[in-house]
Amino acid sequence: MTPFLYKVASCFYDTYGTEINELAFVFPNRRAGLFFQKYLSEIAQKPIFSPLTLTISDLFTQLSGKQSADRISMLFSLYTIYIEKSGSQESFDEFLYWGEMLLNDFDDIDKYMVNAAKLFSNVTDLREIESDFSFLDAEQIAAIRSFWSSFYPVNDSPNQKEFLHVWQLLFSLYESLREKLAHEGKGYEGMIFRDVAESAAEEGLNLPYKKIVFVGLNALTKAEESFLGYLRDKGVADFYWDYASPMVMDADNKASFFVRRNQQLFPSQYVLPLDEIDQPRIEVIGIPSGIGQAKHVHTILSELCESEDFGAPEAFKTAVILPDETLLIPVLNAIPQNIKKINVTMGYPLAGTPVASLMDYILALQKNIRFQDGKALFYFRDVLSILNHRYINTSSPDIVSELIRTITENNKVYIESAELSRNSLLSILFYPVTGTDAFSEYIIHILEELNKVLSSDNDDENEGEFQRTHDLEQEFIFHYFATVNRMQEVMKDAGIEMTVNTFYRLLRRLTDTITIPFHGEPLSGLQIMGVLETRALDFDRIIILSVNEGIYPTRKGANSFIPYNLRKGFGLPTYEHQDSVWAYHFYRLIYRSKQVSLLYDTRSNGLQTGEVSRFVYQLRYHYEMDIKQSLLVYNVSSSKTPAICVPKTPKVGELLAQYKKGGRKAISASAVNTYLDCPLKFYFTVLEGLEEEEEVSETIESNVFGSLLHKVMEVLYEPFRGKMVTADLLDKIVKDKELLTQTIAKAFAEIFFKSATVRPLSGQNFLIGEMIRKYVIKVLERDSKLTPFIYIESEKKVYAEFVLNPNETIQLKGFIDRIDEVKGSLRIIDYKSGSGTSVFTTVDSLFDKSLKDRPKAVMQVCLYSWMYGLTDPNKSIQPGIYYMRNLFSDAFDSAVYQKPAKEKIPLSEFASIRDNFAEELGKCLREIFDYTIPFRQTETENACMYCAFTGICGK
Repeated sequence: MTPFLYKVASCFYDTYGTEINELAFVFPNRRAGLFFQKYLSEIAQKPIFSPLTLTISDLFTQLSGKQSADRISMLFSLYTIYIEKSGSQESFDEFLYWGEMLLNDFDDIDKYMVNAAKLFSNVTDLREIESDFSFLDAEQIAAIRSFWSSFYPVNDSPNQKEFLHVWQLLFSLYESLREKLAHEGKGYEGMIFRDVAESAAEEGLNLPYKKIVFVGLNALTKAEESFLGYLRDKGVADFYWDYASPMVMDADNKASFFVRRNQQLFPSQYVLPLDEIDQPRIEVIGIPSGIGQAKHVHTILSELCESEDFGAPEAFKTAVILPDETLLIPVLNAIPQNIKKINVTMGYPLAGTPVASLMDYILALQKNIRFQDGKALFYFRDVLSILNHRYINTSSPDIVSELIRTITENNKVYIESAELSRNSLLSILFYPVTGTDAFSEYIIHILEELNKVLSSDNDDENEGEFQRTHDLEQEFIFHYFATVNRMQEVMKDAGIEMTVNTFYRLLRRLTDTITIPFHGEPLSGLQIMGVLETRALDFDRIIILSVNEGIYPTRKGANSFIPYNLRKGFGLPTYEHQDSVWAYHFYRLIYRSKQVSLLYDTRSNGLQTGEVSRFVYQLRYHYEMDIKQSLLVYNVSSSKTPAICVPKTPKVGELLAQYKKGGRKAISASAVNTYLDCPLKFYFTVLEGLEEEEEVSETIESNVFGSLLHKVMEVLYEPFRGKMVTADLLDKIVKDKELLTQTIAKAFAEIFFKSATVRPLSGQNFLIGEMIRKYVIKVLERDSKLTPFIYIESEKKVYAEFVLNPNETIQLKGFIDRIDEVKGSLRIIDYKSGSGTSVFTTVDSLFDKSLKDRPKAVMQVCLYSWMYGLTDPNKSIQPGIYYMRNLFSDAFDSAVYQKPAKEKIPLSEFASIRDNFAEELGKCLREIFDYTIPFRQTETENACMYCAFTGICGK
């Protein structure tokens, strides 16, 4: 295969010899110029002066004498002009989106040399179209007529009126912007192109070159056509089109959209030798993953390395093409280690660097800031995102870990800046800023401090991979720092006020366009590039990723204020133009290749259909090419997870021994319930002490709600400890709204906010507080019906010992929510914030692990009754449960019932089941401490529904 650029270089060296340096060669991109010079040196085989190589954009800029205008500066200028012309009060935030659209449209207008006055005219009389637009052809006039006919007569549509209002301003905006830029000696690309083309046509140009050779261009704008025509007529230009591929020449292929016009208008002076090319070997591979495609690149390249000598010269003839540039890093990580040289033409996007993600977190931090009593409070999610960022986490690991632990343990939803300012970097980060100027300075200070931190780390490290990583990180920070500085300068020059959000959106647009170049040898090794970098280049082996419809070719259309019909009518580019450009790049690229691998993502997700590109269908059905099709699938088995069983080894025996007499632990009633639900969960939580990672909770979860309710009831009843409670006392509490409010707020401060400071509740917490108030009032009303009674105490800690055998005694503990005495009988009360049953059939059913709806609450309150009764066996004890969700029901009853048959009997005397309960409890405890019975998974699925360990046991 002889590359197209090699043939051009050979042709001109044969013709001009060493005098080739008097020519200028113009290419679609700089990469093509480098390849041309490489081929020229190979052909000459001796030192020669190289001809000048430049891009078409460089040539226009050079001839215009203007500088390229900064896009952000143009946006500010356009906004100023718009406000002056329209008298609008529109803010820059509102203008930004469509201001960018207008800049794109103005660029197109100039590149295609459209009569802007005619385009932006308001055609009120359709008959004017025939006379005013006579310079257009019939098809273009029809397109313009179809658009304006939908506007007249004008109806009451506000959208139409708004469009016409703005439309009438656009020509004035266009003219004023051009005048301002021209006065400053600047211009956007389209303006520069048009000025050069018009100057060439009207006055002629003083060209600094003997001859200009245009190589590998395709989709010419009207300005480029006009300029090239001027050079052609002067006899100082030559043109070479890469149209050798029969598929590019096919009239039925969109790739041929520009072919005949270019060949007719700009013929070549010399004839390049014809290609003798065999059909390439094409394979299409479907892979259900973007990362999977990158991994398969490793497989393809590894096979190439094994099958032939894949040194630097051969690697140079291989290209990996990335239509989706987000796969760059996965692909770089997938390159086989034996490929030593790699050339990446794309650069690393600044928007994808760690410093850019940190800036995203910082903006969120400042957006969600709130002030209370003059103090700045930061939202915990934003704070944790920043603290967990690798730049911050690695700067002071101990300080950051301590901060994270403090925030989590104390459930701090909003954190004062003073609490976070533990070192200089954190003090700068967690500082409240208002206003755009302050925000830009704030970012600059953060970046400066980050650079200091990384620099100090470098001083402490030896040469090696760690330091090279730090060097790369500092490079990222430097580019971001330079970008923010540039933004700050432009803002000061423009003098336009904007919000922090708008400033950051502009900053994001800037970072999206900036890439950090990779340093390497561009003419050696494996080539990794985007689609546009392949223009005029040829490779023996090509691997193209993301060959999906909507990605290659892209489905994304440019935003434009100019409607489709008007764009078509005035010869501006439309989506058909874009389709033809993509088609040309594809068919030209594969023409001279020997081996083509097309990889695509088979997943269907959102707008992504998993469909292979139309180009593949065209190759298979239209050109009937032999294509090898394959799908890569992952062998994902869904075999049943083996049951987990933990034998009671000596190590486990040591854990169990802590709960025996003399040990430092005791088994609680809830732990017994946990064992009955799932012995394996008992092992995880009780013996090993595993628990879910503690997180800051913004909302009141059910367990916290119960704790709050318990606390409020405890505090309200505390003054009556050991005293008689009457109905009038309870009624007084119900009516004392201030007392209830203060008690609820104190409970929130202690349990939820974990703070000594009591503040009024607000937002969702206020609503939860009101719910607790309703429950508390209802409990007091229910209790009022039992008066008079003696309140004994709340949150009573009880301890007991259970003798399994003469040599083994188990320690038990419990926390009784409330104890009172009603009509001579002690009530052991358990508050439950949810719902449940107070009925059981038999005592052994309370310990039956096979029951799906085992009455857990009954077992728990009965265990409390048994333990409390050990202190006074002759005392009458009655267990009771307050299910809060049943409080408002007329059928509410706190008593526990036994239902051995059809009728249920209230358990008014626990002594009636005491011995039976102790016997069943003993069986349960003996099973727990029997070393021959391992801890197994539960057989009932109900226990797994909300279990935190389902990911471990697979149930």
